[in-house]
Amino acid sequence: MSSHISGQVQIVPTVHPFGLRVSGEVDRSTRHLLEQALAWATDAGQDDIHLDLTQLTFIDAAGLRLIVATAAGLPAPRKLVLMPPPPVVRDLLSLLGWQLSPGLRLYVPKNGSGRSGDDDRRKFKPISPSDPAT
Repeated sequence: MSSHISGQVQIVPTVHPFGLRVSGEVDRSTRHLLEQALAWATDAGQDDIHLDLTQLTFIDAAGLRLIVATAAGLPAPRKLVLMPPPPVVRDLLSLLGWQLSPGLRLYVPKNGSGRSGDDDRRKFKPISPSDPAT
């Protein structure tokens, strides 16, 4: 896979660790490039996929859902590992009622509990492969 540059997003494959570096903006006009890159990373290797979003300046909810769906669809024991996400990603996760643990595991609310600001982890569950929450 070669790097993709379109308008306001750049997606570059990384080797060590295996994965993708995404910078710029992921929105309606660029989301398809992220989708293609994640599909490539899913098919290209057997290792965990490391997703570096540190240079991401914007991502819409559909782009974040795409990342979550990719993580949930990976066969065990593969994982999608987020590098420390920028505030824009953390803010959107919080807005959607999702949380990241200190180990960067993604959590979604159980039964509608745990809206933004609720830090009680007992009301959240980790996203795992084939998780219906995604």
